[in-house]
Amino acid sequence: MFYIANMQILNDMELLGQNIRSSRKHRGILQADLAKLAAVRRQVIGELERGVYKGSLQRALDVIRALGLQVTLSPKRFPTLDELDNE
Repeated sequence: MFYIANMQILNDMELLGQNIRSSRKHRGILQADLAKLAAVRRQVIGELERGVYKGSLQRALDVIRALGLQVTLSPKRFPTLDELDNE
């Protein structure tokens, strides 16, 4: 889960999908073209962008790399007790 400025919680896959879609559109690439670049079916791109992809991590990474992006892992941040009290 990710917390954003207004404390709305987003599903990890939804956030990943939003980033993939935004990056693809910023580059002016159609889903079908990205699918060819990543050697996956166009449906994989659509599922990733909608946050409903249930396939292999390798395919998702292929799409991410085809966009010229990389995945960075960082420790999960848990809300503090004060933050929880303020909700």
